[in-house]
Amino acid sequence: VTTARMMIGTPLHHELRRRIEGGSLAGPQLWIASPQFAGRNDPHSMLVRTPEEARAAVRAVADSGYDFVKLTVLITLEVYDAIISEARERKIPVVGHVDPRVTVARALAAGQQIEHLDNYMESVLADSAPSRQSVSDVGAYRAANWATLDHVDEARVDALARATAAAGVYVTPTLAFFRLWFAEYRSDDEVRARPDFAHIPPKMLELYWNARQRYWQNPPSEARRARYIEVRNRMVSGIVAAGGKIMAGSDGPGGLMGYGWTLHRELEQLVDAGLTPRQALATATTVPAEYLGAAGEWGTITPGKRADLVLLDADPLADIRNTSRIAGVAVGGR
Repeated sequence: VTTARMMIGTPLHHELRRRIEGGSLAGPQLWIASPQFAGRNDPHSMLVRTPEEARAAVRAVADSGYDFVKLTVLITLEVYDAIISEARERKIPVVGHVDPRVTVARALAAGQQIEHLDNYMESVLADSAPSRQSVSDVGAYRAANWATLDHVDEARVDALARATAAAGVYVTPTLAFFRLWFAEYRSDDEVRARPDFAHIPPKMLELYWNARQRYWQNPPSEARRARYIEVRNRMVSGIVAAGGKIMAGSDGPGGLMGYGWTLHRELEQLVDAGLTPRQALATATTVPAEYLGAAGEWGTITPGKRADLVLLDADPLADIRNTSRIAGVAVGGR
């Protein structure tokens, strides 16, 4: 993987970027989001409970060299509007989660880049749904929320996919994380056998392992978990069919999966969702280059562009899983 967006940035990422760009460390291009903007004190967070705090935080991260303002949890609409306004003034993109109080409709209107299909599951519920709280983001950990999957309005799924495309908003659905964490059971031994498992930091490993054990003690029904995959896949394929922009992403080390490995898993999931292998490859090459304003520099193998490329032993257009049959990597011509 020759380019990576680090979605909760720290000063260490800036030091790594300097070393990579200086040639003393071999690594991917790094695009670094801010510490997470949240309405509570989370790790690596900036507390934004008022519009004034929000505007000050945007100015601080813009002045510190971050590439994006990253949103996570407990963002009120008033705070959100202040973030969007100040970010436009400073010309820094806003990325990340969509708080239920903000809604997808407001995020689309603001032009925010959206991670995880956040708030999409709530937005496609029929009026008959027993609750407006569904299974986006951490809502998937709440057993009662899964009943709402029986009340998904197919017409609203299709309409929201078209609206996303029409808004020109870039969406990173992280299908592999949500499918392999919430929808398809894997035994403890299968999880431990993944090649990236050994690279998960110990504190993160303990946090996610405990969450996994709690969730699978009393999981939703198999039928509802299958429906969950179906609806998310339909949303992604609908966005692409309508001309919208999907980007590959891992959400690593979430789900006890590492960054690089999970990007390849994500390409498989995008094909399973209905994209062609060529469309899936675009989500990890030309589309992110376009989003980052770098399409003139990289994203395709073209004379004069930056030599970021992966050599494969088999054709990924024949089978997307061939992206992991790697014979060689060039990054920045190295």
